[in-house]
Amino acid sequence: MTTTSNVHYQVSVDPQRHELTVCMRLTGDLARGPIRLETPTWVPGDYSFAPLARELFELQAHDSHSGAPLPLWRDGWQAFVVDGGAGDVTVRYRASAYAAEFGEQAGIVDSEYAVLLGTRYLHSPDHAGPCSVSYELPEAWRASIHHPSGATPLGANGWRYPSYEILLDTPVVMGGYRLLERTVQGTPFYFAFVDSGVGFDEGVEAFVDQVAQVAAGFGRMFGTFPFEDYTFVLSLNPAAEWGLEHLTSTMCGLSQDVFVDPAQNAIGVRVCAHELFHAWNVRRLRPAPLLQLQHALTCGSFSEGLWMAEGFTRYYEFLSCTRAGIYSPGQFFSSVVGYLEHLRAVPAYERVSAADSSLATYLNHPKYPGRPASSIDYYDKGMLIAFDVDATLRLGSNTQTLDRSFRGFFEEYLSGGRDHEGYTNDDVITYFDSQRAGLGAQIGAAVRHPGGLGTEALLGELGFAVQHSTVLQLGIMFLNQGAPAIYNVLDNTPAGNSGLAPDDVITGINGYPYTPAALAWASAKTAPVALEVLRGHRRLIFSVTPAPQSKISALIWAGNETQAARLATWLENDFAPLPGERFATEFYENFHGIETVV
Repeated sequence: MTTTSNVHYQVSVDPQRHELTVCMRLTGDLARGPIRLETPTWVPGDYSFAPLARELFELQAHDSHSGAPLPLWRDGWQAFVVDGGAGDVTVRYRASAYAAEFGEQAGIVDSEYAVLLGTRYLHSPDHAGPCSVSYELPEAWRASIHHPSGATPLGANGWRYPSYEILLDTPVVMGGYRLLERTVQGTPFYFAFVDSGVGFDEGVEAFVDQVAQVAAGFGRMFGTFPFEDYTFVLSLNPAAEWGLEHLTSTMCGLSQDVFVDPAQNAIGVRVCAHELFHAWNVRRLRPAPLLQLQHALTCGSFSEGLWMAEGFTRYYEFLSCTRAGIYSPGQFFSSVVGYLEHLRAVPAYERVSAADSSLATYLNHPKYPGRPASSIDYYDKGMLIAFDVDATLRLGSNTQTLDRSFRGFFEEYLSGGRDHEGYTNDDVITYFDSQRAGLGAQIGAAVRHPGGLGTEALLGELGFAVQHSTVLQLGIMFLNQGAPAIYNVLDNTPAGNSGLAPDDVITGINGYPYTPAALAWASAKTAPVALEVLRGHRRLIFSVTPAPQSKISALIWAGNETQAARLATWLENDFAPLPGERFATEFYENFHGIETVV
């Protein structure tokens, strides 16, 4: 006899212990015979494998009717097997839920709040259909729960989900959080702050208004919002390195200074803009094979299209913030130049394609020694491909823009049927060639081969004279404020041929103690530099002679009124530069980290 399968989770939250108790009931054919249950190895939008099963303990299985215990054992690093199911099985376990490193993928249970995701709930890979969850909360929390759209309410603090994948995609907020709301073009946007910081009360309303302004721009671009409502789950905790999109929500980590530092405030809005754009680009419009994920939750999903999924999203994070007045036109173009210069500084730019970098994301997304030799950031190159496409379209016609073309691509490739795995690079090339002859070949050259960007030439066509300067460099790369510890050594530079290695700590320069000013001064001279480093327990000295390197130092306005009007329309800004006006190129922001080459 065949019976309908069903899965229900009863989740009890213990804030003081930072734990969950999960009671999972499986019924129907799904609960017969040996039952394999798994935690995901990864979650959509994340580019790493996480050992989430390490947090589960006290696992027990019983026949739901008789109460008889059933055998249960571990199978591999993320799965368990229950034997002897007769159609109605209950599995009960506890889970630690305060690992900051898993907060983005799996949520967190704090003593004052919780953000819960389905990642810590075991699931059956044989059941991709509906499931339900009910939450047992502390007395003080029972009236304080916020659930993004996408599920059907079931009584008090219960919801039914169309699939386990949607459960994975829905962060539920509860406990002590502050909820703000804005209505954008008739659609509610919620902002759930799980903690606060200095200046919160004075600055939060303006911050929310800025994000809502960005959202309005995306709504105009696509004509509508693809959700009933949208939730930003926001934290100012420095340990909350969140930046993960969901179907109708996102989790974003903001700087603790977001309300007192204008630069951090702008970065915070930009992070929100990036993740919101993913509601169209990635969560709905997906590169192959990301449209079919159920089979990939334990093995990962490898796509050659992340350069568009992430890179175009990075482009629109900057463009949308410029249109909202958060960045100036000069900062927008400085960002374009900054990403181009940082990408071209990496030796792998001439070795690795955007498609290959996308496919290798589980290897190259985290930072690691030697990365500049073997990998480029597909976010960065994808952003510049988007800029090049937008510029090419706008230079060819007053009506063609990436806004219109990307919306058309979204509508055409949003879904291709039940077995459709998502769009391919061939689809992208064919579609954009239909928008302008030759544009497909331009994209293909930049995606399928190393190098291939036309950004600098396009800046000239847009009306800028690109000014270069020659600087001397050693070829040592530092990450963020990590100096004097060397993050990486560029293998095609003097430092790369000297014997210096990643993680060497510079202790001396030309016989004197290290200071940042001393390193900057010595690296700008033509004479060899003696660098004393500490490598583990050894003290070593290497001689490195700085070599000349050309870089873009400024953009000078050399265009006419028609070109200026084109950029004003593009940026939705009153852009009216004076002849010869200089635009500095020092502004550069990257929430993957700032890599500085000396």
